[in-house]
Amino acid sequence: MSTNESYSQVKGHSSVFKMSNNESYIKKEDVRIPFYEPANNRIKIIAQIRKSKSVLIQFESLRLTSSLGSGQFGNVCKGQWKKPNRDTIDVAVKMLQDGASEQEKIKFLQEAAILSQFTHDNVIKLHGVVSDDEHPMIVIEYMSKGDLDHLLQKMITNPGELVHHDTPALLLSFCQQVCLGMTYLSSKGFVHRDLAARNILVSADNICKIIDFGLSRDLEDENYYVSHKGAIIPVKWTAPEALNYRKYSTASDVWSYGCLMYEIWSIGRKPYESDSNISALEKICSNERLPPPPGCPEAIYSLMISCWHPVASERPNFHKIMVSLLQPNKNILTIPESALSSHPQAGSLGGTLKAGENMYPEIQRCYSDTMDTAL
Repeated sequence: MSTNESYSQVKGHSSVFKMSNNESYIKKEDVRIPFYEPANNRIKIIAQIRKSKSVLIQFESLRLTSSLGSGQFGNVCKGQWKKPNRDTIDVAVKMLQDGASEQEKIKFLQEAAILSQFTHDNVIKLHGVVSDDEHPMIVIEYMSKGDLDHLLQKMITNPGELVHHDTPALLLSFCQQVCLGMTYLSSKGFVHRDLAARNILVSADNICKIIDFGLSRDLEDENYYVSHKGAIIPVKWTAPEALNYRKYSTASDVWSYGCLMYEIWSIGRKPYESDSNISALEKICSNERLPPPPGCPEAIYSLMISCWHPVASERPNFHKIMVSLLQPNKNILTIPESALSSHPQAGSLGGTLKAGENMYPEIQRCYSDTMDTAL
């Protein structure tokens, strides 16, 4: 590296830097082997997992201590794992419900096979699997602050009033870290399909890690819709080409990333929160875009809007998004006076969404003359 290259490291991350020519990238050693689809039978899946740095874990080396959550398909517990070197660490253990079918067990282990292919600071780490025939388990790193969705909602003490004065820089860090993880995943050819705050875990020191690489979704979760073909879709986070034609790509992940940015800067509000799935679909496909949440900087909202371009090929890739996010904070976190004067609470993070409706009107309307996306 030449001496005139300047570094700008993201919090807690060693794999990204910003150069003087405004390029940012993931270190080459982070991307070596492209992503491959997991096998369709248990023996081959376990063989794939064993090829990685993950290990087959004996159940006797685990001690489950408390429940972290449950859903239609299984449970997640906090536990402790005594590693082969005798060190003991905190872990999260994913388990299927009793009576799971063979197909459900295969899908469950496929998630581990997918995760075993990734090694990145902002992607959850797979420690290993318990390959018991009746009760397979996935053992991943434990993240003490839980998912980003709930963490954002806890940040508000009173309506429109946040706990910490440095919240904008923290929110920017969340955006940067998730973008880093997605830059890595997309460079390996992996499409996530369900990027949202609920699928980001946060550590004690606010490090974000992408999770949920499974093929099963909880049918009882209100954020998902089951199509007539049986596909389980998070409608309000999904790009129009994926909703209409099931065309998933890095570009559709970029759309979802824009929705995740909205969740972050609205402090935990959902995209199209007051709309039904059908109503949200109609708005998305008629090029009606979400207005900025109050307190959202202009550069951040411009990025959101670019992620929501109606034409998939016109959206920025994660590399380009990362370049924008690595601007100096004084540039990317600025809210112009014209936007602040649009409503008394326009600058209040976590405030009523109505307070942001008249901010950046030209940016909001940038796709209004674009031909409607076909339903």
